[in-house]
Amino acid sequence: MKSIGGVFALSLAMVACSGFAVPAGVPAGSRAQTTTAGNAGANYKTLLGFNGTDGSDPTASLISLHGALYGTTYTGGTLNDGIVFSISTTGKQHVLHNFGNGQDGSEPFGGLVALDGRVYGTTFRGGAENEGIIFSVDPAAKERVLYNFGLGRGSAAFVDGRNPEATLTVLNGTLFGTTYNGGTKHAGTVFSVNTAGDETFLYSFGAAGDGAHPYAGLLALSGTLYGVTSGGGAHGDGTLFSISDGKERVLYSFRGGSDGARPDGRLVALDGTLYGTTYNGGAHHAGTAFSATTQGKEQVLESFGSAGKGSYPFAGLTVLNGMLYGTTSGGGAHGQGVAFAMTVAGKERVLYAFGSDSGGAAPFAALTNLNGTLFGVTAAGGATNQGTVFKVSP
Repeated sequence: MKSIGGVFALSLAMVACSGFAVPAGVPAGSRAQTTTAGNAGANYKTLLGFNGTDGSDPTASLISLHGALYGTTYTGGTLNDGIVFSISTTGKQHVLHNFGNGQDGSEPFGGLVALDGRVYGTTFRGGAENEGIIFSVDPAAKERVLYNFGLGRGSAAFVDGRNPEATLTVLNGTLFGTTYNGGTKHAGTVFSVNTAGDETFLYSFGAAGDGAHPYAGLLALSGTLYGVTSGGGAHGDGTLFSISDGKERVLYSFRGGSDGARPDGRLVALDGTLYGTTYNGGAHHAGTAFSATTQGKEQVLESFGSAGKGSYPFAGLTVLNGMLYGTTSGGGAHGQGVAFAMTVAGKERVLYAFGSDSGGAAPFAALTNLNGTLFGVTAAGGATNQGTVFKVSP
């Protein structure tokens, strides 16, 4: 895996995985691969093992569109700078765009969002200033750079933000997102952009007591945007915040310890309550799942890291039929993460433990619901240890 310049602290599970280099001479092309994993019977199936040329190291959730799934890989492709791809529910993959050509973006850490027949996303690097871009891909697989981050270089201190890592969010036909770095206080931003590429800076993180460095995208709920930051806040362990009309409000500051620390995944909402995860903290120091009201009253639902269960959830949660579903990047029976189900009261059940066979390992992305089946990606594992696409039954 490429370095992200120290921005992204790799989990213990991912560090333990070897062989992340892209193998030379692997043939490209669409292919289908199905492997029934041993420890979950028919409940889990590997649909695709990335081979490098067709992408590697996927870190972002898939989206469903017109009965197919679309996603990104952080590396791989013809220039090893990541790709946009589609894949059928039976595992037939098509590479739609290879990043890294000229002033094109590179290293898409976040996923995609659909709007008006196109998919939109961000890259961590690349573009005119090598600080990341916002892009679109149309149904004919033609990519367009909408916006180059870092144009506020110099005295303006990257006021528009730099290094976006999160998936965009659609609200009233406009795209909203976060950058991990940049802004007037060098701790990340919130921005909006229309489909013509006109970007508007909305908020700069990093003031005293405020959050800092958001990995996660935003949740739109009743016209207000909600999100989390991986650092900052009153205790330095991250925040839960809302933003409306450009005004940010810290709703909750994580306290570390048993409360949880470093929330990295996007929030979800169920019956007006917010749900999310923290990568660290909790009773076993391996992350938590939590709920919070929109006024900021937080409750720890589950502490990850007990025997046989997952550890270090980087991704957020997914709602399906009143239940919460998610992944952890480590832990589980084989030490390479799990897919799990959880009630809103915090009762967790492991659906699948990664790392036992040619299936995936180290999932960093949330699960995606398509017609009652959950689909996801792993950053490692598969035949060449460059990540997989999988499906699992609830």
